[in-house]
Amino acid sequence: MSIFKQTIFTGFSPNLTARDTRVALSYLLFPWKWVKINSGKNIDIAERALKKYFNVEFAYTFDSGRSALLYALKALGVSEGDEVLVQGYTCMVVVNSIVQAGGVPVFVDVESDLNMHVSDLEKKISEKSKVLIIQHTFGLSAGVEKMLAVAKENKLLVVEDCAHSFGASLNGKKLGTFADIGMLSFGADKVVSSVRGGALITNDKDLGEKIQKIQTQLPKPKFVRTLQHIMHLPVFYFGKKIYHIYLGKILLFVCQKAGIINKVIYDQEKRGESVSFYPSRFANSLAEILIGQIKEVDEINNHRKEIADFYIKNVKNEKLKLIWDGQKAGADCIYLRYPIMIENPEQLFSFAKIKGVILGNWYDSVVAPADVDFEKTKYVMGSCPNAERIAVRSVNLPTDRNITLKNAQYIVEVVNGF
Repeated sequence: MSIFKQTIFTGFSPNLTARDTRVALSYLLFPWKWVKINSGKNIDIAERALKKYFNVEFAYTFDSGRSALLYALKALGVSEGDEVLVQGYTCMVVVNSIVQAGGVPVFVDVESDLNMHVSDLEKKISEKSKVLIIQHTFGLSAGVEKMLAVAKENKLLVVEDCAHSFGASLNGKKLGTFADIGMLSFGADKVVSSVRGGALITNDKDLGEKIQKIQTQLPKPKFVRTLQHIMHLPVFYFGKKIYHIYLGKILLFVCQKAGIINKVIYDQEKRGESVSFYPSRFANSLAEILIGQIKEVDEINNHRKEIADFYIKNVKNEKLKLIWDGQKAGADCIYLRYPIMIENPEQLFSFAKIKGVILGNWYDSVVAPADVDFEKTKYVMGSCPNAERIAVRSVNLPTDRNITLKNAQYIVEVVNGF
């Protein structure tokens, strides 16, 4: 990795801006803002912005997408022993939310586009099936209309997992508004990011009232935890700028080990356990950052689409397979990341890193990340063969707002030269 050229990242807080960093620093440095770190008007403003953007009646924020999903399942009445259908090629925190709600995850295989396979879904529905979770992987709309028809026929309630797809649409309708409840995530590597946060949206009055009741009963986030999330912004903003001269790498490592900044997924969660300091309400300081990003999300997503289109047209390497070759009819995919497949992806990761490009590894396991306690995932090997095959070959190219066309050209040169 050259010390003369800044590192190109996939992930590493890709939405982070100087403005977000200034907001974070204001909460750290100005004593009169300390009382507003967890409580204030920004939470209501953010929820109103979500209602307006998605054109829904109800929007309620939570500390994270994983907490939001947990309470979506509870609002839908999931109880001990109820089966929740979820695709393979997903994240451990999704499984944890199902289990914590009392449900049993039933994994459904994926198609070549990385979204749920409708035929396999139909095979895995049983008398115990209660809820279907539709995941729009990397912002590409799943076959939501077909899945909703299957759900209706089998009297299943439906949650749309829009952790990857904030702003994507199908036939002019925003993803997240097709199902009973839409779940949003504002984690560090998501479409819009406040470092941590999540929300539920719905047009169903009964569900809206249930979700609101749940939210009001939650505690405020712990002050120290919110400070970790706020610290994340300046640490990553400056750390990324000096990563190529190793000082940034040291800064990020030390801050993570010392507990100065948060973890994306905690060790307890990898073991299928809950953490003691969450769930909670959303933090006012993080809501202020979210508000700014919601205002820019369409611009951000248009940029992602331009970069993805460049990859589609220019990545030409016989060793690689492009997952998508363009937009589906009627769909507006926002390409959170651009996925490709290759045998032995670790070799490509190492090659690209030497060239100053850190590629992404979502998802490197059928239930990611790869270092989770696999027994706790409840996954049965062989039950989703396509997802298993894709996971061990997955590589992601970055599409975020910090990736210029010049960066994309260099990434293509690196990937094509492998």
